[in-house]
Amino acid sequence: RDAKKDAYWAHHDLFLSAYALWPTGFFRLSLPDEEDMEWFEANYPGWDAHYGKILREWKALGCEDPKSGFVPIQWLIQNGHQVYVDRVSQVPFCPTLAECSGSLRVHEFNGQKHSFSEDW
Repeated sequence: RDAKKDAYWAHHDLFLSAYALWPTGFFRLSLPDEEDMEWFEANYPGWDAHYGKILREWKALGCEDPKSGFVPIQWLIQNGHQVYVDRVSQVPFCPTLAECSGSLRVHEFNGQKHSFSEDW
């Protein structure tokens, strides 16, 4: 059951986290334009109400222009959405915005905390 849900939503969750982090890395992603967003909604019903809503707000705040000073990861944190990096896959995930089945697990080992998106 979870695999079917993950196949449907996990890559969208990953894009949202990756886009939020691009200013802190050495890569640049573009936001989907309106035509892309229509395609996503047509092929993934419910996409626009969740992801499209966030991406439109980021666009309105100037995230596509590095000179604007808008950093999506700061927006996430200010709105109560922490991004973690899965210790196993090294993939960022945001459990409070995720539509897939993964959920946050933090384990402490030798005094260090490690985040996981699945049971280990």
